[in-house]
Amino acid sequence: MKLLVTLAFATLTLTAFSQQSEALVPKDAISVFSINNVNVLQKISMDDLVNYQFMEEVQQELFDGSTSNKTLKDSGVDFEQRINFFLGNGKRFKVTGFTIGISNRDQFFEVFDDYEPTESNYAGVDFYQSYFNRIAIRGNSAIVFRVEPNFDDINEMTDSIWYARGNEYRYYDDWDYWDEEAEEVEMEVEGMIEELDDFEEYETEENTNNPIDDEEEAEIVADENPYEKTYWELRDSVEIVFHADAIKRLCDELFVDNENLMTVDPRFAKQVARTSDGVFFVDNSRNYYNESDMDYVRMLYPNFAEKMEALYADNLILGDINIRQNSVEVDMNVGYSETLGEIYTEMTDTKFDKDVLKYIPEDNGGFFTYTVNMRKAYEATYDFMIPMLSESEGPLSLAAIYYELLDEFINKDAVFDLYQGNMFGTYNGVQTIKTKKIVFDYDEDTFEYTEHEVEAEEEMPVFAVGFSTERNDIPERILKRVARVYPELQNKGDYWEFEKGMLNTVPLFFILQNDLFIVTNDEDLARNHAKGYGSLALNKKTAKEARKSGIMYAKVNTDRAIKDLPARMFSDYENELLDVLRGKSGNLVMSSSASTKTNTDLHLSYNFNGEGTDAGTYILDLINSLYVISK
Repeated sequence: MKLLVTLAFATLTLTAFSQQSEALVPKDAISVFSINNVNVLQKISMDDLVNYQFMEEVQQELFDGSTSNKTLKDSGVDFEQRINFFLGNGKRFKVTGFTIGISNRDQFFEVFDDYEPTESNYAGVDFYQSYFNRIAIRGNSAIVFRVEPNFDDINEMTDSIWYARGNEYRYYDDWDYWDEEAEEVEMEVEGMIEELDDFEEYETEENTNNPIDDEEEAEIVADENPYEKTYWELRDSVEIVFHADAIKRLCDELFVDNENLMTVDPRFAKQVARTSDGVFFVDNSRNYYNESDMDYVRMLYPNFAEKMEALYADNLILGDINIRQNSVEVDMNVGYSETLGEIYTEMTDTKFDKDVLKYIPEDNGGFFTYTVNMRKAYEATYDFMIPMLSESEGPLSLAAIYYELLDEFINKDAVFDLYQGNMFGTYNGVQTIKTKKIVFDYDEDTFEYTEHEVEAEEEMPVFAVGFSTERNDIPERILKRVARVYPELQNKGDYWEFEKGMLNTVPLFFILQNDLFIVTNDEDLARNHAKGYGSLALNKKTAKEARKSGIMYAKVNTDRAIKDLPARMFSDYENELLDVLRGKSGNLVMSSSASTKTNTDLHLSYNFNGEGTDAGTYILDLINSLYVISK
């Protein structure tokens, strides 16, 4: 018997310590970014690491100086194991965090020093807590995580308890504007305010010898039952219970049922086993399936919901990250259902318009080309949508009628000859423009604001956007009609110029040449290169790469494009993507292959020219951008 117990204990111990960090990735993880070659991160500063978005989600407490002058090498990290950053969104809760190998717990908790040991109900698992964040360690692998329960579930449960207790509608439990008694109270309060206006000074705690009794005041506003929680107090209590339940569910899955993403999804197990320096896995189909609004759609329109879920089935992005001498190379495989694949293959069945290359200068900060066949994409979508809508329930089935009528009445030849689907865009630096701003001055004596207009200077990006067309006569007719009303719009022969068309300061130009319609604020392009840049256009090598690419091709000089563009031009979300690239030198190039009925391959090259920054930093930059996009 003792031998059996000893063997069981030894087996459990060996299993725990042989377990790798990826075995702690929760099964609800939708996006996972794994670094296999952790050695490239040894020199990464912990101060830099905690500033990435994927770390901020779980590590707000690391900004207290505990990471100062430390690298990952000094942090007790096991470099024989992968680091896996994950983002999950299940039906009941959202979970974010990362899993990591630990070689030295003492060093590890010198960095994670805000975490305190807490009770563990799981054999062989140690728990630590810091506010809403948790660390669970089994063997030499750890998961650092945060869970957030589904707020729709919290609100639903809170409402149920609140109304079951006989309470009024929650938004008006303190002040019911539709109640006659409340209206009388409101009139009384207004009368009291008018009376107070007749006095220059009234009794306050500062100007009387009779201090106001706080308890007496409290009795006036207290609820009839002071022991019953308000709605928001009740909601907080429900949230605490749901939060504890979410943690228990997650830990039961990992440490009791031994269920994780590796065991429930063989696609992830296969991907994470690859020998590349890093991999990523993004299951967009579960993002769609777990969308809370879909529960409502499933209830009212089950047939429609079933077909939409089938449409987005197998929507999966798999990627490999490899470090080269002067670059980081990313290969992505975007998978989708055969139904979507039929639409994509029709959409990409077209030829690249070489004329767009005439309008991309060699000296550009960045450009993209996009090549699709909009006519075929529309027809393939129509053939799929009409049967699906016709067989749907209730009002949705009527949408098929509108769709069919539009298809009959619209001149599709004119629409798709006007916009065929081929387009391009360029960024050619920034220009300083003079503009006017309204500023407000505050007068502390009168407590009033006054506004006045001042001269100002702003940075504006120089851009050009254009698309292929066989019907330039349509935009030309529009421009002619507009010019009759607005004399600022003038035909200059090779181009049209709208004086002060942008920010009421700089002109906007329209070029209708070479079966292209181009909109730009680049004065040099319009005045000197309306028929193309000629010898100043894109070099032959890059032009060939763009032509050979599938649906899209993009190239960005990060030093010029990211550094020069003002941050205020972008939303907070966009700045999250761009911040890690600011101040770095190199090129980003993305290209695609031809689409098949099940997948499309994309390739991203991040070339940093061997300058300055450690290669690990560039890997983290890419992972951070992919993480933010997948949120």
